[in-house]
Amino acid sequence: TFFNMFSAILQMSRLGNACIAIATLAAGYFLCQANFSWCSFLADTIAFTFAISFGNIHNDFLDIETDKLNRPNRPLPAGKISIRSVKISIFILIFLTLLLAFLPNVQSLIHLSFFSFLLFILFVYNRFAKRVPLLKNLTVAFLCITPLLRAMLLDSSQIFPLIPPILFAFLYTLSREIQKDLEDISGDKAANILTLPIATSESLATKLAGFQILLAWFLLPLPVLLKWYHSTFLFAVLPMTPLSIWILLSLHKKNYSSAQKITKIIMICGLLSLILSQVIY
Repeated sequence: TFFNMFSAILQMSRLGNACIAIATLAAGYFLCQANFSWCSFLADTIAFTFAISFGNIHNDFLDIETDKLNRPNRPLPAGKISIRSVKISIFILIFLTLLLAFLPNVQSLIHLSFFSFLLFILFVYNRFAKRVPLLKNLTVAFLCITPLLRAMLLDSSQIFPLIPPILFAFLYTLSREIQKDLEDISGDKAANILTLPIATSESLATKLAGFQILLAWFLLPLPVLLKWYHSTFLFAVLPMTPLSIWILLSLHKKNYSSAQKITKIIMICGLLSLILSQVIY
């Protein structure tokens, strides 16, 4: 039925990822101090939701055989939706993402250029990059910072306040993606998929994932030292220390699922801390 198909599409879209992107976009809008337009923000919000949904659905479409081993309960390998319906959904999402450029008060050329590039990167990642160890992790980390890069393109946007969240989001996402590879080692080996832990070793990949967390933590004072942020930022990010320790302990215990969840939490806390420090100041 249509309801079952729509439910499957929503599940494949993994809208939780879109929520994180929207929160990041909102933080970017706030931090860049650009001329604000509700139409522009709404267009970007919906476009990111559609683009991320495209990326996730297209990924599931290409990964159906792997998911039969790693994630057999997903809609496509479980037979909850047809391949034809998935293909139609992919083309509709591409069309709707770009169509939003023509809403009133939206910089059409910038919107079309940016989201065409984003859709292209998502396609290239799904089709090619995700099969290359480390390159796939770096690509996903780059995709995570695209909402902040979008904020940089707004009219009268201030660039320097966006550099710290871009750096931190990149490092945390890179760590989280390596953590995902660590969790999927057995399934990836069975499917002959080469990932960083398989290409090198589980120990080295775990150390690299932990290094990203430590590096982000050590860099926390940098925006204050460079006078991009007020010193209140250091107080706002205090929760980042216990969360970082929690992630490192989870990695040491090989509890990769827990480490991923905490890394997502620390990314959200980081953005909230940024905003809070600016509001207090």
